[in-house]
Amino acid sequence: MKKATMGTALALGLSACTVSEDPADGGFLSGVVGIAGGGYEQRVADSEFALAQAQAQAQATQSQQQQSAAQSEELAAQISQLRAEFIALQQSLSAKIAQLNAAGKTVDQTLLARVNTVVAASPGGSNDAQRLASLQAAIADARALSAQLAQI
Repeated sequence: MKKATMGTALALGLSACTVSEDPADGGFLSGVVGIAGGGYEQRVADSEFALAQAQAQAQATQSQQQQSAAQSEELAAQISQLRAEFIALQQSLSAKIAQLNAAGKTVDQTLLARVNTVVAASPGGSNDAQRLASLQAAIADARALSAQLAQI
Protein backbone atom coordinates (compact mmCIF):
# COMPACT_ATOMS: atom_id res chain seq x y z
CA MET A 1 0.00 0.00 0.00
CA LYS A 2 2.87 2.28 0.75
CA LYS A 3 4.18 1.76 -2.78
CA ALA A 4 0.78 2.56 -4.26
CA THR A 5 0.50 5.74 -2.20
CA MET A 6 4.02 6.72 -3.18
CA GLY A 7 3.26 6.06 -6.86
CA THR A 8 0.07 8.07 -6.67
CA ALA A 9 1.89 10.97 -4.97
CA LEU A 10 4.65 10.84 -7.60
CA ALA A 11 2.10 10.80 -10.42
CA LEU A 12 0.23 13.74 -8.90
CA GLY A 13 3.51 15.63 -8.38
CA LEU A 14 4.60 15.15 -11.98
CA SER A 15 1.18 16.02 -13.32
CA ALA A 16 1.36 19.32 -11.42
CA CYS A 17 4.50 20.25 -13.38
CA THR A 18 3.31 21.99 -16.48
CA VAL A 19 5.58 21.88 -19.45
CA SER A 20 5.57 24.63 -22.06
CA GLU A 21 7.30 25.00 -25.38
CA ASP A 22 8.01 28.64 -24.50
CA PRO A 23 11.41 28.78 -22.83
CA ALA A 24 10.42 31.98 -21.04
CA ASP A 25 8.04 29.95 -18.88
CA GLY A 26 11.14 28.59 -17.11
CA GLY A 27 11.79 25.29 -15.46
CA PHE A 28 14.01 22.43 -16.45
CA LEU A 29 11.38 20.51 -18.37
CA SER A 30 10.31 23.63 -20.28
CA GLY A 31 13.96 24.25 -21.15
CA VAL A 32 14.36 20.73 -22.49
CA VAL A 33 11.12 21.05 -24.46
CA GLY A 34 12.25 24.48 -25.72
CA ILE A 35 15.50 23.08 -27.03
CA ALA A 36 13.94 19.97 -28.51
CA GLY A 37 10.85 21.65 -29.95
CA GLY A 38 12.58 24.71 -31.44
CA GLY A 39 11.11 27.18 -28.95
CA TYR A 40 14.44 28.88 -28.40
CA GLU A 41 15.07 29.30 -32.10
CA GLN A 42 11.58 30.72 -32.63
CA ARG A 43 12.03 33.14 -29.75
CA VAL A 44 15.39 34.30 -31.15
CA ALA A 45 13.88 34.67 -34.63
CA ASP A 46 10.97 36.70 -33.22
CA SER A 47 13.38 38.95 -31.33
CA GLU A 48 15.57 39.45 -34.40
CA PHE A 49 12.50 40.31 -36.49
CA ALA A 50 11.32 42.85 -33.91
CA LEU A 51 14.81 44.35 -33.79
CA ALA A 52 14.96 44.62 -37.59
CA GLN A 53 11.59 46.37 -37.62
CA ALA A 54 12.68 48.80 -34.92
CA GLN A 55 15.93 49.55 -36.78
CA ALA A 56 14.03 50.14 -40.03
CA GLN A 57 11.64 52.49 -38.24
CA ALA A 58 14.55 54.36 -36.65
CA GLN A 59 16.25 54.70 -40.03
CA ALA A 60 13.02 55.99 -41.63
CA THR A 61 12.59 58.51 -38.81
CA GLN A 62 16.18 59.67 -39.18
CA SER A 63 15.70 60.05 -42.93
CA GLN A 64 12.56 62.12 -42.36
CA GLN A 65 14.42 64.32 -39.87
CA GLN A 66 17.23 64.90 -42.35
CA GLN A 67 14.73 65.75 -45.08
CA SER A 68 12.90 68.16 -42.76
CA ALA A 69 16.18 69.82 -41.77
CA ALA A 70 17.14 70.25 -45.43
CA GLN A 71 13.73 71.76 -46.23
CA SER A 72 14.01 74.08 -43.25
CA GLU A 73 17.45 75.25 -44.36
CA GLU A 74 16.18 75.82 -47.90
CA LEU A 75 13.21 77.80 -46.60
CA ALA A 76 15.45 79.87 -44.31
CA ALA A 77 17.71 80.70 -47.27
CA GLN A 78 14.69 81.68 -49.36
CA ILE A 79 13.37 83.90 -46.55
CA SER A 80 16.78 85.54 -46.20
CA GLN A 81 16.94 86.23 -49.95
CA LEU A 82 13.40 87.64 -49.96
CA ARG A 83 14.15 89.80 -46.93
CA ALA A 84 17.19 91.28 -48.74
CA GLU A 85 15.05 91.87 -51.83
CA PHE A 86 12.37 93.59 -49.75
CA ILE A 87 14.92 95.86 -48.07
CA ALA A 88 16.27 96.83 -51.50
CA LEU A 89 12.73 97.61 -52.67
CA GLN A 90 12.08 99.72 -49.57
CA GLN A 91 15.24 101.71 -50.26
CA SER A 92 14.27 102.08 -53.91
CA LEU A 93 10.83 103.41 -52.98
CA SER A 94 12.35 105.95 -50.60
CA ALA A 95 14.79 107.03 -53.29
CA LYS A 96 12.00 107.38 -55.88
CA ILE A 97 9.95 109.54 -53.51
CA ALA A 98 13.03 111.71 -52.87
CA GLN A 99 13.67 112.02 -56.63
CA LEU A 100 10.05 112.99 -57.29
CA ASN A 101 10.15 115.58 -54.50
CA ALA A 102 13.45 116.95 -55.83
CA ALA A 103 11.94 117.21 -59.31
CA GLY A 104 9.00 119.15 -57.87
CA LYS A 105 6.46 116.49 -58.79
CA THR A 106 3.56 115.93 -56.44
CA VAL A 107 2.68 112.48 -55.25
CA ASP A 108 -0.92 111.68 -54.38
CA GLN A 109 -1.31 111.56 -50.58
CA THR A 110 -2.94 108.13 -50.71
CA LEU A 111 -0.06 106.75 -52.76
CA LEU A 112 2.46 108.45 -50.48
CA ALA A 113 0.78 106.93 -47.43
CA ARG A 114 0.94 103.46 -49.01
CA VAL A 115 4.62 103.97 -49.86
CA ASN A 116 5.38 105.08 -46.30
CA THR A 117 3.53 102.04 -44.95
CA VAL A 118 5.58 99.68 -47.14
CA VAL A 119 8.85 101.48 -46.34
CA ALA A 120 8.14 101.18 -42.61
CA ALA A 121 6.85 97.60 -42.83
CA SER A 122 8.60 94.71 -41.18
CA PRO A 123 7.00 91.52 -42.52
CA GLY A 124 7.05 88.59 -40.15
CA GLY A 125 5.13 85.64 -38.87
CA SER A 126 5.16 83.01 -36.17
CA ASN A 127 6.66 80.32 -38.42
CA ASP A 128 8.68 80.08 -41.61
CA ALA A 129 5.64 79.56 -43.84
CA GLN A 130 3.97 82.69 -42.48
CA ARG A 131 7.19 84.71 -42.76
CA LEU A 132 7.59 83.58 -46.36
CA ALA A 133 4.00 84.47 -47.27
CA SER A 134 4.28 87.84 -45.52
CA LEU A 135 7.50 88.71 -47.35
CA GLN A 136 6.06 87.64 -50.71
CA ALA A 137 2.99 89.84 -50.17
CA ALA A 138 5.13 92.81 -49.05
CA ILE A 139 7.38 92.41 -52.10
CA ALA A 140 4.37 92.32 -54.40
CA ASP A 141 3.06 95.53 -52.80
CA ALA A 142 6.45 97.22 -53.10
CA ARG A 143 6.78 96.26 -56.77
CA ALA A 144 3.28 97.56 -57.53
CA LEU A 145 4.05 100.86 -55.79
CA SER A 146 7.37 101.12 -57.61
CA ALA A 147 5.55 100.71 -60.92
CA GLN A 148 3.05 103.41 -59.95
CA LEU A 149 5.82 105.81 -58.94
CA ALA A 150 7.63 105.18 -62.20
CA GLN A 151 4.59 106.48 -64.08
CA ILE A 152 4.63 109.84 -62.31
